[in-house]
Amino acid sequence: MQGFVSAAALGGMAVPAAALLVAAPPLLLDARRMGKNSHLTLDRIGLIIAAGRLIHELQRERGLSVGFLSKPDGDQTAMVSQRQHTQSALSAFMPLFKSHPADPVHDAVSQALNGLSAHRQGIDDHKMSPPQAAMGYSGRIGSLLDLIALGVKNSARGRLARLGTAYLNLISAKEAAGQERAHLTGLLAAPSIEPAARRRAHDLREQQDMLLKLFAEGAGTDLARFSRASLADSERVVTSLRYAALSEDASVHRPTAPMWFEAATRRIDALKEVEMRLEETMHGAALNAQSRSRSNLRWLLIAFLGSAGLLGSIATAAAGVW
Repeated sequence: MQGFVSAAALGGMAVPAAALLVAAPPLLLDARRMGKNSHLTLDRIGLIIAAGRLIHELQRERGLSVGFLSKPDGDQTAMVSQRQHTQSALSAFMPLFKSHPADPVHDAVSQALNGLSAHRQGIDDHKMSPPQAAMGYSGRIGSLLDLIALGVKNSARGRLARLGTAYLNLISAKEAAGQERAHLTGLLAAPSIEPAARRRAHDLREQQDMLLKLFAEGAGTDLARFSRASLADSERVVTSLRYAALSEDASVHRPTAPMWFEAATRRIDALKEVEMRLEETMHGAALNAQSRSRSNLRWLLIAFLGSAGLLGSIATAAAGVW
């Protein structure tokens, strides 16, 4: 009777241990797959952030290049200094970018960045107008935005997907702000503003409003609140100068191009602060996802090995019972 009870007890312990051993292989494979995916996601988030930082430097270079071309005797000092910052961001971006050669936008981004030196030379030689210079930078930035959009689509899930989409909307809004800065800087340096140019300025403002609203909806309460606080002062100034610059009322005093450029730059710098906060949040979320994946795999391995050991002990004890 005692042997029967002992055998029953051993069998009771053996069943769940054996069940875990049977179920463990697919669970371990799934955990390894999730761990690999979390590593790839972290890598992709790094590329997205590097692309966003390069966009910021290209935006600054675009603004200074337009300012340089807008003045007959423009000083190159600030523009040349900014190019060094752009090159630093480019150097940080390229190793990450080259690790994803199969991306559909890889060739377009490569071509855009490879043509940057020639574009700069055309600016230095005054072989292009301010709008042409701005358009060249905007095209390159557009290719990087496509890269970010692809990265968000391919790698992010759950909370990271929401944060990634919010990041794309924020970067796109900042790009529209940069285009508006360059556009109005050129317009204010001209004797008059054509209706088409005025409509373009209104479109850029509406685009920013829409994208920033989408950003706030996806980023979460804390980031949305931080964004509002960061932008409050510069937003008021830019709104006022926009109205003065585009008003058809002759009694309204138009701001100067440098006045507008400085105010728009302060607002873009405030957007950059929000971008940096969102970068930290995204990177932290990706690290947490990777940590959870590693922890799950570790506990599954412990459970698997423990079950195997338990079955071995049960087999030994069962031999003694029988």
